[in-house]
Amino acid sequence: MEIGRRIQELRKINNMTAKELSKRIDVSPSFVSAIENNSTKLSLATLKHICETLGVSLSEFFNPDLSPVEEKLISIIKDLPTKKQNELLAFLTDLV
Repeated sequence: MEIGRRIQELRKINNMTAKELSKRIDVSPSFVSAIENNSTKLSLATLKHICETLGVSLSEFFNPDLSPVEEKLISIIKDLPTKKQNELLAFLTDLV
């Protein structure tokens, strides 16, 4: 897995520019570019901060079974109150 490509996918799903991500994680835009181009290494702490900013856990980040869109949906669903989660589940069940 290319970590930089994965970060870029998640960033785009969140409608975030590289500059916005750099501001949110307190690094330079050129560092974000280097990360996304896999031309630099980053610490686990930085990766964790990026994941938090992009709304995914580290395990979700490294899980190749979920598409970025599925990960974004899961992130949104996690933030819903239980009642809304159940309503969404009922709605989706009816669609299938």
